[in-house]
Amino acid sequence: MKPDPIAQSLLPDSALTTTARRVAQFIHDHRPLALASSAAELAERLGTSDATVIRAVQAMGFESLADLRAELIASLTPARNPATALSRTIEDIGSNLENAVSGIMKTHMEMAATLASDTTQRQLVNAVRVLHPCQRVTVFGIGPSHGLADYICRVLNRYGRASFPIGTTGRAFADDLVMLRPGDGLVIMAYGALYREVAILFRAARHLELPVVLVTDRITADEVPAGTAIITVMRGKEEHIVLHSTTVAILESVAFGLSIALPDQTLQALNRLNDFRNQIDRF
Repeated sequence: MKPDPIAQSLLPDSALTTTARRVAQFIHDHRPLALASSAAELAERLGTSDATVIRAVQAMGFESLADLRAELIASLTPARNPATALSRTIEDIGSNLENAVSGIMKTHMEMAATLASDTTQRQLVNAVRVLHPCQRVTVFGIGPSHGLADYICRVLNRYGRASFPIGTTGRAFADDLVMLRPGDGLVIMAYGALYREVAILFRAARHLELPVVLVTDRITADEVPAGTAIITVMRGKEEHIVLHSTTVAILESVAFGLSIALPDQTLQALNRLNDFRNQIDRF
């Protein structure tokens, strides 16, 4: 396995100063946030200067902040093992068909109960307020979440809110990023831990000054840029298979909130939709 230069810079014999070690430790512990942040933003979080951050990065063995970011991107690869999650789920609820169905339905009901909390309600209202002024809504999701992104964008477009999904990975993600422009709002679905595409998306959002709503199960405000509106959503039991019912409910609630924020625009868009349907039926 390739050595991790960030971790190596924290070894006892690395000769980092106390201040540089504090910077290096923060970068090591908060890699996605470090990737999404400028030197000045890192300095603000650490209570120091951006010049101190840059000197610390150089003391860690990197020529520049750009070199550090390249290493951060390389290290941020999501670790997923659906087979292990399925095995744990079966071990918990058993392989009997009746027990399996009732067990999963019970989990869905437990998840649904979390949506009624005051915290979730406040988060939803805040998300709608953040996205309401935006000219377009971009929704990011990878894997099955990309299907959810595509679905909710169709709903938003029906309501008259220009919207499009993104969620390719690797170098192809650059084609998604170039579609962003000032005036957009971002909804990001990211679970477990932040990975490179999400960290880079946060950087692009900061550069374009785009408001961001993060839908997540465990990522906290300390791990993302300041000002991010977070909606916390349950996705099943810990280390079990992923379930999406509450995520769909969250996204649909946000979409409905946006629709009633501009009711005339929503009704006009739905009337156009119905008119097009009638034209298709008569063709």
